[in-house]
Amino acid sequence: MNINEYLAEKRQIVDAALKKYFSDTNPFFEIMYYSLDRGKRIRPILAIASYEANGGKDINEIIPIACGLELIHTYSLIHDDLPAMDNDDYRRGKESAHKKFGEAIAVLSGDGLFAYAFELFAQSEDRPPQRIRIVREVSEAVGPKGVVYGQVLDIQEHKDLNPKSLRQIHLNKTAKFIALSIKVGAIMAEAPEHRIRILEKAGLYLGILFQYTDDILDVTGKKEKLGKTPQKDILQKKLTAPRVYGLSGAKFRAQRYATRAKNLFNQLGRNFEIFSAITDFVLNRTF
Repeated sequence: MNINEYLAEKRQIVDAALKKYFSDTNPFFEIMYYSLDRGKRIRPILAIASYEANGGKDINEIIPIACGLELIHTYSLIHDDLPAMDNDDYRRGKESAHKKFGEAIAVLSGDGLFAYAFELFAQSEDRPPQRIRIVREVSEAVGPKGVVYGQVLDIQEHKDLNPKSLRQIHLNKTAKFIALSIKVGAIMAEAPEHRIRILEKAGLYLGILFQYTDDILDVTGKKEKLGKTPQKDILQKKLTAPRVYGLSGAKFRAQRYATRAKNLFNQLGRNFEIFSAITDFVLNRTF
């Protein structure tokens, strides 16, 4: 199976599970699902891939956790698109939540997704030590020590093109969450701690790569593939890889982070070859 087939297969599994979790008759679930639909599902796929690579036997153990990660990711996109932040009118090929439902409902739908994610993390009473650890790890990676802090840094106007500041944005806004996605799969599979540490470090490199390619696509990507229109006036104020290093410099550094991630994944043996393939996919993606 090539990487595109693998990602499509896992995405179908995640999509089917998400539809089940959002089959509630409460009409607000339909509003939340609007923003959840059409995602690439990279984070849940990483969690599933890690669970399986680390010897996990029952995919139903990781599915609710993987879906919870997608809920948190989508909540962050809803809030990121708001007029007070990036003011994006389109997301995933359709109107952003605040354009479709108004700002108040958009904020509340993001809040609802975030809270519902933790219900999914705790859906089963099996393996409580692993689940408690996952809740702690998720809270740290997506809260004020991770994604939220990264967003705070990201919305600030940066007149000085400081590479250290760029790395802090990339690390907190994106990389910690990508690394977390791999880590939770390993935790649920009860992988040894030394392997979890290697996977987390590789995941950070993969996450920085992911944000580099995001920054590059904001300059080179097409609206039809991105599912949104890059805001050029905002990009001129934000600290992005092409703004700091130039487009060719950003591409060079993206390749370097891809190599670092693959070197670590390759240390772990054949079971983890899927992560090298995913890394290449992220490096070369066009959407």
